[in-house]
Amino acid sequence: MKQTLNTYKERLQPIIEDYYANNAKKLHSVVDRIFNKHYGGTSNRDMDEFYGIATDVIVEIRDKETYDFTQGNFDRYFYNAVKMGIISEFYKRTCDKRSTKIDLLDENGENVYDKNGRKIRIAIPDVRIDAPINDNDDLTLGDTLQSDFKIEDNLSYLSDVYDSEKIETLLSSMTKTQKQIIEMKMNNITVQEIKEKLCLSSKEYSEIMNTIKENKNWKLFKTNSIKCKGEFKMGNVKAKDYAANIISIEIVDNIIPLEYVNNVIPLDLTDNYRMDKVPLKNLIDDMTSNKINRNYILQREACQWTPRQINKYLTRVLNSQPIPEIVICEQSVNSKKRSHLIDGLQRLSYASLFMHDKLTIGADGAEFCYIPYKEYLYDDDGNAILDEEGDAKFKMKLFYAVGKKFSEFPQYIKTRFEKFNVNVTTYFNCTDAQIAYHIRNYNNQEGMNKNQYEFTSMDVKIAEKIKKISKNHPFFNDCCGKYTNKNKTKGEVDRIVIESLMTINFLDNWKKEVKDSFSYVNENVTDDMFVSFTDTLDRLYQIVDKDVKDMFTTTNSSIWFAIFDKFKKFNLPDRKFKDFILYIKNNMNNLEFDKKPFVEIYKNKSTRDKKIVMGKIEILLHYMNNFFDNPNNNSTGELSFIMEEFNLSIDEINDDLSFYNTTLDDLTNKTIKDGSKLLDKQNRLSLLAMIIYSFKNEVDLDDWLLKYAEHNTTYNADQYENYLYMKKDFEQYQLHNKED
Repeated sequence: MKQTLNTYKERLQPIIEDYYANNAKKLHSVVDRIFNKHYGGTSNRDMDEFYGIATDVIVEIRDKETYDFTQGNFDRYFYNAVKMGIISEFYKRTCDKRSTKIDLLDENGENVYDKNGRKIRIAIPDVRIDAPINDNDDLTLGDTLQSDFKIEDNLSYLSDVYDSEKIETLLSSMTKTQKQIIEMKMNNITVQEIKEKLCLSSKEYSEIMNTIKENKNWKLFKTNSIKCKGEFKMGNVKAKDYAANIISIEIVDNIIPLEYVNNVIPLDLTDNYRMDKVPLKNLIDDMTSNKINRNYILQREACQWTPRQINKYLTRVLNSQPIPEIVICEQSVNSKKRSHLIDGLQRLSYASLFMHDKLTIGADGAEFCYIPYKEYLYDDDGNAILDEEGDAKFKMKLFYAVGKKFSEFPQYIKTRFEKFNVNVTTYFNCTDAQIAYHIRNYNNQEGMNKNQYEFTSMDVKIAEKIKKISKNHPFFNDCCGKYTNKNKTKGEVDRIVIESLMTINFLDNWKKEVKDSFSYVNENVTDDMFVSFTDTLDRLYQIVDKDVKDMFTTTNSSIWFAIFDKFKKFNLPDRKFKDFILYIKNNMNNLEFDKKPFVEIYKNKSTRDKKIVMGKIEILLHYMNNFFDNPNNNSTGELSFIMEEFNLSIDEINDDLSFYNTTLDDLTNKTIKDGSKLLDKQNRLSLLAMIIYSFKNEVDLDDWLLKYAEHNTTYNADQYENYLYMKKDFEQYQLHNKED
């Protein structure tokens, strides 16, 4: 029953006063907590506006009586209401009144008009990419802006295409889940319905959609183009982020007013630079003598590289291979010019240290460490010996660089190192803002991570086999594990494939360092190993679902692949392996090994340590052997088909399992001869199911089983199928005896 207004307000008043006590400290803390959790904090925001939203929520709760006191915690109700209010505010900020307008043009470049004769305009809103999309999965707009490709428009276009061969090529390149999503979208099923039917979270759905968009076979279909024109205000989201792949937007007529654009580099400075080739020693001398300032305030410190990076760089220069350019910004300060080194400090610093004998070339990272050089020939008087054409004679030799300082190198190599030409770009008349701009841009590229870097050393044919699995196998693309698109682009899935080949085939030679694992697999892997691993993925793809996929992480996938490889030897149905995974998942906190909690070993942070990796596999193998060798094991899903067949709970089956097993032992001792395959431990579950069937249906199995064992000496490895076969045979036996 709805409370009277006075009663409602009277009960709510002390709660409101509590929120506004101490200068509304509690109310402000709610808003701050929401921003800290969902928006990365409250810095650089106009928080008064959002505190005002919380006040609006209080007023609405009071005046519209939206809170039911019987529902419990007001603080939780208020928190959620304020959060939704803030989300709504972010959406309001993306409405048309804050959008850039552009005119819609047809294929001939003419304006398109509506039925009332008015120009049709397209709104390009300024949108925050960290604005939340829903209240369930913490999915933000940024998670959906992986490309400017809009799948709905392409599906609409696809439905008008009659080239079945192209469509088949597209669909055949997609995984089962991807095809399901495509088919649902073409039938106008909503995103929410798709997620519910496929049991996908918003983030999982977004990951799959991004993979679909990246499918290269979309290029098989031609696209249309619509030109747009209008004033584009510079914002944090580009117009192309709102354009479908079949609509390319371009600016025409040069109508971007300068007042809309900030931080423009004046036209007379945009080409005010020069590119030169300068000997390495000259650059080092200029830096050492402070002709080039190496300590610009925004520049990072020197000597940031690892020994591996240093050795790789120095041997590259010693082999006269090009290196990235050096960048200098020239600035006028107090009527004099200063040159600032803004990109290349590490390269020049390590070259300088090497030339002054402060560094020794190490083996780690030193590729092509035998340096070719010329040794010129001289006579006893020190004169160069000439050939018939008057050129100085020489011998070609190799110098082993590892373990050597600069002074130990032949003079020819030292001279070549000093004269090594470096590309230098110099910008003139720079302001501090422009120097900062150049520093940001020259350091904007993200370098290769370990996975990507070490992968470059793989043999091309082996790399192709690895990529074929990591990029194309549906196990990694169809939500069978906790793999994101970022994992794939960062080379994490490549690493998983390589480490899986290690755990399955070379566990005793496990390598802690990524580079060592990559190198070992590169040298020792065989085609048969790739075939076997692909078979493992094919079979796991059929059984790994939402119940167990969270066990296949970037850390532990290689462990589980190795365990499944051992499971293959049991010759059991693959769905039994899922039962085992469920057993580990559901009992992890209760399992022990050598009096140590298994969960501590399984979740150990030293994920690449050989002892930990081998320990996880050893323990899981121990549990798996017990799991499949013990006929009384009911702590897992191993008895799942029996529970489902007879509608028994785990407690019910636990209470009577000992009795059923004893009954089965007595029956088989009387009816089945020793040596019969029917007595194999792998066949016990189906016989156990028949015992339970006999009690549930109050029938006697003795005579039937005696005759059954005489004519059947083998069994189906799938125990559920075997049980169904025996039950059918028993029912026919009953029917035959009844007729007699």
